Parts: sequence; structure tokens; C-alpha cells
Amino acid sequence: MLPTKEQLIQYLSDKMTNQDIAKIYGTSFQKIIQLIKEFDLNPDELRKVNNFTVYEHWLDGEVVYVGSGVWYRCRRYTNRRNSVHRELMEEGKIQYKIVEEFEIEEDAREYEVLLIDKYKELGQAKFNKQIH
Repeated sequence: MLPTKEQLIQYLSDKMTNQDIAKIYGTSFQKIIQLIKEFDLNPDELRKVNNFTVYEHWLDGEVVYVGSGVWYRCRRYTNRRNSVHRELMEEGKIQYKIVEEFEIEEDAREYEVLLIDKYKELGQAKFNKQIH
């Protein structure tokens, strides 16, 4: 079973990678690329790749990390400094939530800091370093 056009549009709009979509359907990312072409979709447009995102990583109902960056950054684990965080991501135990998008990177960074402060006050965001 492969995703429908509507499902693929939703996944791309949710900024999922082709690999993540393929994993859901037990297929290859090349097959997902082929479907994108067949459905005549523009993944860059759907993912809004020129925007900067602020995202949260959730584990067991709590925010464990707040970050910002380009559209795929929230799912990339290879550049995580904290080994526990990286392992949880590799094992697929982290849920990703994009909470805001900005056209200007500095605006995204400022919002990221506000969220980190908010979650630190709640005793969450344990994988974020203290900013202040």
C-alpha cells in the first residue's frame, strides 16, 4: 500500500522527509520520489523550504527539546550533541511538532528562546542547554 496524493500532500506539508514517508509504507524513498513526480507535486513548495521553523521534540507527553532551523532539522539526529537525545531519535521514540514558521531566521531564533525559557520553567526541555 502506498500513500494517496492527498496523504502525500499532507506528509510533505508536515515537512516529513521522503525516508520518513517510505518507512510508514514499508517502501523505498525512491518510490516516494516517483510518486511525487507521478502526482506532479512540488515538495519544496509544500514543505515551504525557504521558511525557518521552530519545533519541539516530545517524549512521553513532555517537551524534551526545542529547536529551530530549516524544514528537515527537526528530524535530523546525526548532529545532536546529547547522546541520549540522539539515541531516542534514532530509535523513533521522539515525536516531532513544528510549532511556528518564520521567513526571517532571527525571528525563529527569538521564538525558540522564548519557548525554551517557558519549558525550562515547567521542568521540561531537558535536552536544551540553559540559555540565560
